[in-house]
Parts: sequence; structure tokens; C-alpha cells
Amino acid sequence: MPVFFICFIVFLLWLRVKLKQQDSLETQNKDFWRREHEADFSRNKDISELDYISIDRELLPFSEHTNDAELLQIQQDVNKTLSKKMINLSGMTNTDIKETYGRGNFEVLAVYDQNYLKFLSLLNKWGTYLLERGFINEAKQIFEYAVNTLNCDISGCYTGLAKIYLKNNDIDKVQQLIDKIQSSDAYLKDSIAQKLTVMLQNY
Repeated sequence: MPVFFICFIVFLLWLRVKLKQQDSLETQNKDFWRREHEADFSRNKDISELDYISIDRELLPFSEHTNDAELLQIQQDVNKTLSKKMINLSGMTNTDIKETYGRGNFEVLAVYDQNYLKFLSLLNKWGTYLLERGFINEAKQIFEYAVNTLNCDISGCYTGLAKIYLKNNDIDKVQQLIDKIQSSDAYLKDSIAQKLTVMLQNY
């Protein structure tokens, strides 16, 4: 069979695959914009009884008697966020939120979700700061609260907690962290699990 004919057949097969991929992409785009249009006209739902996040301040290691200005500032930022309404909407797209709760509730729910994400970020900052300065028990308390109670998906909370567990020879707890993040829907779960696995292997 001539080489030219073989190349021609291969080209046709490649072109067919590309056209199918393009058709699939166009269909997905049409579906997305259709959903987005419908979501923009969705009716508002009652959001007063949603699963808002309530934080018990007593479960966090606030230190009122410290001369560390940076630590005081971190705690002050945490306190400010504690007074704000929070909700975890991870796993939901903007379209999902509008479809589920109504277009008119989108902005306020987005703010509540951002409050939640900011709070997790502050807990990570706080725990890391304490861990770097040798306050192991306080850092552990923060990281465990973030991971186990708030389902935090920030890498630093997991690796910080793993460092503490390994320091205390709690190898099984590191494996539990790996299992927990792998079974979650966190966007970076594979990356976090890999980091924890490496830490365990290097122990």
C-alpha cells in the first residue's frame, strides 16, 4: 500500500477525532451558557436556614497575654472574621449557586463563602506562625480544628499538622490525614496527598 495513501488515511482519522472533539466542546459551551442564562433568572430561595458555620472561640488558643505584636495582629484578624457570617460553598460553581439559591442571593452568599475562605487562611497563618516559634500544642489545636471541624483544604494546614504528628511519632495519624484528603473533593487533594506521602516516606 503506498505510503501516501496510508498517511492520507491517518490524516482522515485524525481529522475525524478533532471534529468530534470540537463538536463536543461546542455542545458543552452551549449547555454552559444555557444553564447560566437560566440561573440568572432563577427565583430566590430562603437561605436563612442554610448550614452556616458557627465558630466556638473557646476551641482556639487565643493568647491575651503576649507582647508579640505580629501574633496579636493575627489574633485580631481572626477575631474580626469570627464575627462575620460564613458558609462553605466549595464544590459549587457560580452557576450552581444561582440555580440552587436564586440569582438575588448570589452576591451575599459569595461574601459568606469568602469569609469562610479568609478564616481558613487566617487559621493556616496563625498555626504556621505558632509552629515556627515552637508552640506545638497551640499550633496542633488550630490545625486540627481547621482540618477536622472545618474541612479545610489548605495545604499548609495538612503539612503543618503532619509535621507535629511526625514529631510526636504519630505515624498513623499522618496516614489518616492522607486518607482524609484523598476522599475529599478538594481541588488540590492529589498535590496535598503527595506532599504528605513524601513526608511519611522521609520520616
